[in-house]
Amino acid sequence: MANHLIIGLGGTGGKVLRELRKRVYEEYRSNNPGNGVNLNYIYVDSSLADLNDRSNWKVMGKSVHLGEAQKVNINGISSSMLQLLSMYPGLEAFINPNDKQLAEKHLGPLITAGIGGQRRRLGRMLLANNLTDANNPKNFSSILHNAVTTMQQQSGNNDVTFTVCAGLAGGTGSGSIVDVIAQIRKNYPYVESTHSFKIRLMLYMPEMNMVYSNHDAGFYHANGYAALQELNAMSVGKYAPYDITGEKDVYSQQVQRLLGGQQAFEAAYIYSNVNEAGKILELSKELPAAVADFLFQHIVIGGNDFDSIEKTMDAAKADTTQMSRLVGCENDGAGPESDAKGKQNRSRKFISFGITRVEYPESEIGEFVSYMYAIQASRQLTYNLWQEGIGYGECSLDEVGTGYATEIKNKNNREMFKLSNSYLTLGKAIVETPVSKKWNDLANTWENRTQQDAGLVQKQYEKKQWLAQFTKLADDYFSNSFRGHGVQKFYELQRQEIKGYARHLRRHIERILFDQWVTGGKEGKSILEIEKYATLLRQDCESRITAFKEQIAIQESEMSAQSKKLKVVNLEWENIGWLKDAITNASEKVFASFKSAKRDFYIAASRVYAYQYAILLLQEIILELGNMIEGVKAMKNMLNDILDEVTKQAGSKCMTSELTSDAVIKKYQPEQVRLLTKQYIVDQEKQSANAAAIRQQMVNMLGEDGERTFANLFSMVDYETATSTILDVCTKNAREAMEDTAQNDPLMRMLGVNIIEKLRNELNTEDKLEAFVRKCIAYARTYVQFNPEETGKVINGNITPMMSMVQIALPKADSDSGNAFRQRLVEMFQQNVPGFSPAQDVSISPDSNRMVVVCANAGIPLRNLLNMKTLKEKYDKLLAAPDKDLNRMVLHTESFDNPLPPLFEKTLVDIEQENEPAKYLMLGLALNLIQPQSNPVTGAKFLALGIEDPIFGTQWNELGKDFLGCLAVLKDDRMKKETLKRQVIQALAIQCVSNEQKQAVTMKIGQIVQQVILPTVCGGNQFDEKYGEFRVLAQKIIAEELKQL
Repeated sequence: MANHLIIGLGGTGGKVLRELRKRVYEEYRSNNPGNGVNLNYIYVDSSLADLNDRSNWKVMGKSVHLGEAQKVNINGISSSMLQLLSMYPGLEAFINPNDKQLAEKHLGPLITAGIGGQRRRLGRMLLANNLTDANNPKNFSSILHNAVTTMQQQSGNNDVTFTVCAGLAGGTGSGSIVDVIAQIRKNYPYVESTHSFKIRLMLYMPEMNMVYSNHDAGFYHANGYAALQELNAMSVGKYAPYDITGEKDVYSQQVQRLLGGQQAFEAAYIYSNVNEAGKILELSKELPAAVADFLFQHIVIGGNDFDSIEKTMDAAKADTTQMSRLVGCENDGAGPESDAKGKQNRSRKFISFGITRVEYPESEIGEFVSYMYAIQASRQLTYNLWQEGIGYGECSLDEVGTGYATEIKNKNNREMFKLSNSYLTLGKAIVETPVSKKWNDLANTWENRTQQDAGLVQKQYEKKQWLAQFTKLADDYFSNSFRGHGVQKFYELQRQEIKGYARHLRRHIERILFDQWVTGGKEGKSILEIEKYATLLRQDCESRITAFKEQIAIQESEMSAQSKKLKVVNLEWENIGWLKDAITNASEKVFASFKSAKRDFYIAASRVYAYQYAILLLQEIILELGNMIEGVKAMKNMLNDILDEVTKQAGSKCMTSELTSDAVIKKYQPEQVRLLTKQYIVDQEKQSANAAAIRQQMVNMLGEDGERTFANLFSMVDYETATSTILDVCTKNAREAMEDTAQNDPLMRMLGVNIIEKLRNELNTEDKLEAFVRKCIAYARTYVQFNPEETGKVINGNITPMMSMVQIALPKADSDSGNAFRQRLVEMFQQNVPGFSPAQDVSISPDSNRMVVVCANAGIPLRNLLNMKTLKEKYDKLLAAPDKDLNRMVLHTESFDNPLPPLFEKTLVDIEQENEPAKYLMLGLALNLIQPQSNPVTGAKFLALGIEDPIFGTQWNELGKDFLGCLAVLKDDRMKKETLKRQVIQALAIQCVSNEQKQAVTMKIGQIVQQVILPTVCGGNQFDEKYGEFRVLAQKIIAEELKQL
């Protein structure tokens, strides 16, 4: 299994990682393809917003964002670190005293903000700061080590290929790339014999014409040039970055430099936003997606066969089921380009690339149908509004719930929800216990009790005592014995249970409504209907509070009436003639009247307490129903959010008016896909079953013992889980529908379409076939533009041509006629692409619905790229600006003692301008315009330029202590150089008129070379390269300025 670690630096690198993750998931429905390729990722950035952004990392509702162990946050650095540089040797190594002074003076706010700020030096400082704490498990080295170790353990393969993706215009990616390469090489040295631990770069070169002008903080283009200068120098062995971890060389005890004797990287793929054919790719998504697609084909589809190809170093021997020459471009042995002096200064490890896919978009079609199913499911779950010929629709809250208000007031309905008066007044137990099971309605309770007490009194007491004893028993029951406490005490105690009862009733009601939602279909209720029902139920509870208040007044009136009646009956009792009673039995009648009045009095009195309790309970129920409604709304809102998202996604798929893309050529009829999908959508049985399956999966997440409420469901199923559940079910059912269609009507097939067979039917003439091939090649042209002025140059008699290639991956056809067409297609590529070799350039695509065309140009010196001209102009402009010292410092990762190898061959004008300071310095010395001087106060000795002043005479301006010091000043100070130049020209016109005068100055020029330059500049070594350069310059001066008459 081949290990590939993809590292994204900065925003541009992060976008490529994002699109590659999405591409892999689209193809395999997994973050790892599992086809002999083991992928891992690291994202390095100083922007926390970009590191933590998940908004665009989704495919079919599934997030493919990176885990925390795959991210390196390099945001933040203390400005005090500059004052304590000696404590941070990794930073001190590349920040000299002058750099430090410039940084403290000009970069304080950016350093405090802890961002790259489009300054490459700051980007390097951020990464170095991240690595200062070796024990930090989240520093780059730790994350890198853990990622590599994990991959090696997973695959059983020690080798890992590193692909580093970065944009070169910013501060973070552009500034950290040299050290990311160096740190990888430090920990995983390249093994040439096995080609193990390769490093490939994917570099975005700033576009010539800025797409987003607000992205330029003044260094956008110049950063690109500076970064490419350094990468070029690393590639040709002229730049070995310091080890920013601060590790020291064991011998010198200085911070070590890395890469010594090692190849920095095997290939640097470079791209911009305009391809060879002049086609522009959109920067934020289209271009990163195209780069990700290239990596997908290169790494994932190529699989571990690429490694065996590279190890054989012979693409011709490669397994032609993969794009063998794509990797052959990396290992073609293209060495550096030599300049006019024969120095190997320009790397040719740079490769341009382009890619286009020609496909029957099966994945897109599958996603479109799945999203359309998801729209229907979301609508059914939320609205349940079936419309014949349309499918499930949407509606407002006002449009649902006809008849609910009447239904809610129905006696049986209230009984079902435990909201009848009996439950609210605790005539029936809301929560049954052995005691509460015995509770009865108040009227029945008092009827039974008064009957019982009357019978007892009549049996145990003589008639005269009946009223008194009965009253005593009834009053005691009301005050002390009703349900063990007396009426008032009982209801007071039950007030402590009100919140619990209300919650119980809410759960009971919600379970019933939840089950009605689970039922689905015509018999069930939608989320919206449940919201409406619960809202009306709450309103009903509010209205019942008023009714209970009215009933309390009625019961109090009843108590007053019964109280008067009792007084009348009591008076009748006192007036009974007991002797006559034996005959008239009047006591029985009066006692019966008293018992009835007492019963009715206590029924009314108990109801007053019960209704007061019911009001309090209803108030709590209203609150609980409000909470329930909020839970229902939350579920509804989540489903609506999902509906919005799947509607948006469906709208972006299979568009009938889609703009053509260079990256993908789609071969299908979107209108036909939409027409067939409509047939699925209007099938109520299909869509109802689909929604039912989703509901059931959601309910299953509650578990067997889980409470069946919307609040519980919402707490268990978040947005991502719900989206994933809906799309998983919809994808399965949509695919089954498409498979049934393909089986029943092959002409309407939307799955398993072979692109070769599709093209065979479409490209039925040679002209059409050739036009198609030309279109593919044009679309796949590499994502750079070349400068014809540079590509045609012959330098020092050498021609360094690029190696161009076109590779195609074609699936096998389903039929003999299809394979015959495939052969014709290959032959047409051969006719239109010079050097195209079917044996090496044609591979078998593993996907029957797709063919891939890849173009590449290898062995490119950077001077050949058209963008480089713009980048250099912007770079040179900054280095000529008043703040040139600051600009040079922030543009480069360190202040170099010697200039980096030039990316362009110098023109005669360039050489002339470059030699001017030395030329006029030598002439100035020879003509005595520059003479040794000393400061009488300090005793300091130096060379100075004499400038004649009409008032004060000769004024000496210090240049430098020696020849090199003077040369450095003249190179850096344009005004001093121009002043010297004018004086030399004037002196030549006066002092070098005759041949004798010219000969005298010629001899002095020779003496300067031999007696000044040779010992002080070249250390007395006549074989020093610089000695030869100064001799050539001296000869040029003698041949031109001192030419004999």
